[in-house]
Amino acid sequence: MRKNSNFFESFLCAFKGIIYIFKTEKNFRFHIVFSLLVLLCSLILNLSCVELSVILIMIAVVLTLEIINTIIENIMDFLCKEYNFKVKIIKDMASGTVLVSAFISMIVGLLIFVPKIIVMIGG
Repeated sequence: MRKNSNFFESFLCAFKGIIYIFKTEKNFRFHIVFSLLVLLCSLILNLSCVELSVILIMIAVVLTLEIINTIIENIMDFLCKEYNFKVKIIKDMASGTVLVSAFISMIVGLLIFVPKIIVMIGG
């Protein structure tokens, strides 16, 4: 395996990695679709720059951890072909990081969106 020769080649490899994860990982696609829905709601509710920035940061955290989780799972599957309890625990912990970030993101989203929705419906 050779090292990328320039920035463009490195960028292209990174983009191919994201495309690969999108094509092969159902959970990543779910997070992308949900992120797009959240961004659409952000536009509809006319979030401030700060609110939108917080939403974008939370989306980035969840997507990044989903990618890292996928990397860990693939490495563990490559290294250990048969069932191993320690490998299972490692994979469970990696997926747990995604769950924690998604849960916190949901709370942040509720804190930002619910007051705006209440005002929008006239409450």
